[in-house]
Amino acid sequence: VPESYWILLHFAVFCAALVQTATGFGFGLISVSVLLIALNSSSAIQVAIMLSLLIALILVPSLRSFVDRRLLRLFVIGSGVGIPLGVVIFLVIDLILLKVLTGLVVMISILFITGRVGGRATMLPGPSSTKRDLTVGIMAGIMNASLAIPGPLPVARMVRLGVTPETIRATILALFVFSYPVAITLQALMVGVSPATLKVTAALLPATLVGILAGRILA
Repeated sequence: VPESYWILLHFAVFCAALVQTATGFGFGLISVSVLLIALNSSSAIQVAIMLSLLIALILVPSLRSFVDRRLLRLFVIGSGVGIPLGVVIFLVIDLILLKVLTGLVVMISILFITGRVGGRATMLPGPSSTKRDLTVGIMAGIMNASLAIPGPLPVARMVRLGVTPETIRATILALFVFSYPVAITLQALMVGVSPATLKVTAALLPATLVGILAGRILA
C-alpha cells in the first residue's frame, strides 16, 4: 500500500466503524470502495469482512435482547445459501468489474438511505413473508461474500416491515456474526488469505476500535 493512502485508509475505516456502530450497518458501504482503490486487489473484500466481523462481535453481546429472532433465523438460512454463490462470484470476477459493482451498490444504497429511510420511513409496514425474508437472506449472502456489503437489503426489508431502529441495528449485527465467518472461511479455503491482507487488517485495527468507541458514544 502506498504511504500516501494510509491516512485515507485509517480515516475511511474510522468513519465506517463509527457509522456501523451507531446504525448497525455501513462499514462496507464506506470502506470497501476506498480499500479497493488503495489495495487495488480483491483482498480489500477480505479486509472489510474481518474488520466488520470484529465490530459485530464487540457490539452484539450488549444488543442481544433487541434481536428479531425470526428475521435473524431466516436471514441466516438464506445467507447460508447465498454465501457460496458469492464466493464463486468473488473467485471469477474481474477487479475492474468488482470496483464497478461496488460503486453501483454503494450509490443505490445511498439513494435508498437518503430517500427512503430518511424521508419516507413513515410508510405503513409491509406484510411478513417467509419466502421474501429468505430471498433477502440469499441476496445478502451473495453480497456478503462477493462485495462485503451484506447490510442494505436486510435493512431495507426491516424498514419495510416497520422494525424499530434498535432492532434493525441488533439484528443486522447478529446476522454479521453468523455470516461473515462463513464467508471468510470459504474464501480462505478457496483462494487463501495472504499475509499482506492480514497485515493490512491488523494495521487498521486501531482506527476500527476508535471508530467503535466514537460510535458507541453517538449511539
